[in-house]
Amino acid sequence: MIEQARKAAKRLKSALGTKVLEVFEDGRGVVVRVEPDYILSALAALKTDKLTPFDMLVSEICVDWLTWNEETGLPQPAARFSIYYNLFSVPTGTRLFLEIFVAEGQAVASAVPYYASANWAEREIYDMFGIKFSGHPQLLRIYLPEEFEGYPLRKGFPLHGFGPQDFPQE
Repeated sequence: MIEQARKAAKRLKSALGTKVLEVFEDGRGVVVRVEPDYILSALAALKTDKLTPFDMLVSEICVDWLTWNEETGLPQPAARFSIYYNLFSVPTGTRLFLEIFVAEGQAVASAVPYYASANWAEREIYDMFGIKFSGHPQLLRIYLPEEFEGYPLRKGFPLHGFGPQDFPQE
């Protein structure tokens, strides 16, 4: 399976050229880092790949790298956030990860046109991290009320949340 993922990553690199920033392997498997503006091109190419069609988006998650350097001493990633797309090919049993770096305030194209399962995942990322997805059919908060201020999974969010002292009194 890992060999099929390597070959799919190679085909994607061939199709997108310099828009694929890096291909590497880690504990998850094969990861392809793509320019954020080309995420839809990458998803479309992988979904329609003739040899290994990645027909399932298993998950879409976000990571906040704000304090990475302080915690690890390692170099800071290219942007504050990463979004990972965990793709799976049902016919071949192959898994592949796409990664994009997202800067503070940067919108990302929604994956919903290619994978319906992205709908709720992107709403969760929006609700918890504040990343907006352009072209999303209904980008609303799903855990917190719309008037809630802040994004609880961002580094720097108060560990105990906001208390009564943080809200204006009527």
